[in-house]
Amino acid sequence: MNDIAHELRLVPLDADDAPTLAAWLQLTTESAGDVPLSAAPPCAADLTGSVRFAPPGTVLVDEAAYRDGQLIGAIRLVLPDGAPVAVVDQLLVDPAVRRQGVGRALAGRARELAAGHGRTTLVADLVEALPGGPDRDGGPAAFAAAVGGTPAAGPEGIHQWLDLDRHDPLADGVPDVPAGYRLVTWGTITPDRFAVAVSELGQSLGSSGPESWDTSPEAIRTSHVRRFERMRVGRGRRAYHAGVVHEETGELAGFTSVSKTTGNPRYALQGMTVVGRDHRGHRLGRLLKLANLAHVREYEPSVRLIETANAADNHPMIALNEAMGFVPQERWVSWEAPVS
Repeated sequence: MNDIAHELRLVPLDADDAPTLAAWLQLTTESAGDVPLSAAPPCAADLTGSVRFAPPGTVLVDEAAYRDGQLIGAIRLVLPDGAPVAVVDQLLVDPAVRRQGVGRALAGRARELAAGHGRTTLVADLVEALPGGPDRDGGPAAFAAAVGGTPAAGPEGIHQWLDLDRHDPLADGVPDVPAGYRLVTWGTITPDRFAVAVSELGQSLGSSGPESWDTSPEAIRTSHVRRFERMRVGRGRRAYHAGVVHEETGELAGFTSVSKTTGNPRYALQGMTVVGRDHRGHRLGRLLKLANLAHVREYEPSVRLIETANAADNHPMIALNEAMGFVPQERWVSWEAPVS
């Protein structure tokens, strides 16, 4: 680490430490910038909940950096179970003290923490401008390169945004449901009869059927979707889902999800849309997205901007989004750096 590291006092970020939490929330808000359509503004309820509730299959390591009694930086590592990587989810420096070596010191601390948890690689997703798209700050990529990072192999991602004040995908209504299927909707908590199916479909991105699905009460209680819902509710988020059921078998053939935070009434996030392999070719993805948008607008009429992201090589989903009026805004690129 550089010399400034010795001036920093690093403390774990604890949800019960009200002064540190308040200072961290302020720093996160001040560091968000004011880039139109880059991201929803920070939500205090969501951020506070994130300190207590990690995503399923991960551990969070949060530290706040003080100098002379003032919180001037913070880092968050996400440690996925069974993986050699530590994801740098947050590396913040107070705008008033940037270019003084604080960021470099925090990057060094991130390496120490990752090594202490047996990880060999730091990874981070950074936003970059698309050709012909809105300008984006090149500082994060330059910083990542300066501390030893390089762009990782693999597909980039594309952020797309739908502005409902500019385009209404529901102008022609929701498409008819294909013969042999029926449409269902639900809210934040998935009904028991779909919990395992949603978990399996979501984790496999399109399994072929329920041959191996365990639908016992214990399997439902411990399913991925139930663990994800505990995080979602703990962070004060709401969600809206649409699914299609194959009438002959009664199985859930596919689903889609939109979620939103408590503090941003105008913003929502289009999450996963997945259709089982045996049920593709019926335009169920389009039906699901449009039906769920109608569901969202019924209960969240203030929503005007919807964000989504997909791997750049997921051409069918990106094309479907564009047909609905989603506009590409930026790309995200994964960077990586060795821990030692």
